[in-house]
Amino acid sequence: MKTILGIGLLALSVLSAGAQTLRGEYAEARTCSVYAGGCHYSGEYVTAGREALLFWHVREGTWNGVDLSGLSVIAAVVADNNLAEPSAQRKSVLYIDARATAPQRKVLADLFAVRYAPVLGELQAVKTADIRYTREDAQINVSAPGVATLSISRYPCRHCVQPHQVWYQPLVPVHDAEVAMVKLCAYRDRQLGTVWQRSEENSVFVGEFTLR
Repeated sequence: MKTILGIGLLALSVLSAGAQTLRGEYAEARTCSVYAGGCHYSGEYVTAGREALLFWHVREGTWNGVDLSGLSVIAAVVADNNLAEPSAQRKSVLYIDARATAPQRKVLADLFAVRYAPVLGELQAVKTADIRYTREDAQINVSAPGVATLSISRYPCRHCVQPHQVWYQPLVPVHDAEVAMVKLCAYRDRQLGTVWQRSEENSVFVGEFTLR
């Protein structure tokens, strides 16, 4: 009887753990080239790279019994130094998909604020935004009118990038991270006291994320 009870409890724990899982696509655009020649990298390190747009699209998953599949989150992060610097003082704004219900918004806001607290730094606000996401072949497009635009072009293969010239790592844990080119990255909301626009540079990481 104890063996049967033990197996039952183990199965229940596995089921609960599986239910508390989100999986999806991630993109991160920095205001510096993450892939470049050494001189370019060193010149930018002290003058750029203090801002980033982070994007998550939940492909599937539930959290605390709430289904979050198909919803997206954007974070705008700024710092007083290059974001690669451990001492950089960060502040951020979270934007939750406007299509989310009130319970979904609460779960997403609480989860991302806690799990990514070191990345976000001082969270200034949590807002809703009309986030639109499309992915077709090598092209990824994210838009939130009045907030952000992110247009990304992935390389045809991993061998297109020389590993010794990739100078940074993604700000959050990512599976199979790849460098990509940003065609346009723009942040327009003045909540953080600054706006930015970058284009045609190797400043993006794309990959898959998992939250458990």
